[in-house]
Amino acid sequence: QAIVRKVVSLEDTIQKLTARVKNSLQMSFREFSGIGKVEKVNVIVSFIAMLELVKQGLIAVTQSEAYEDIKMETKDISTPNYM
Repeated sequence: QAIVRKVVSLEDTIQKLTARVKNSLQMSFREFSGIGKVEKVNVIVSFIAMLELVKQGLIAVTQSEAYEDIKMETKDISTPNYM
């Protein structure tokens, strides 16, 4: 008996996150990743996708306190903002 699991693609997740943030200009990581509703691997891949978009300078992220939700937003960002 074999168990088949869905493959989570980082490239697909990056494209989905880019599109969603550009359409809404701001969204929370919890809203995008579906924390509590999906498997941990999906949340991990979503987090890596978010980090890649920050690295590329396409989104900016803020977190008010440790363990709080992360807010993602897009503007005319040319370089990453790590503050």
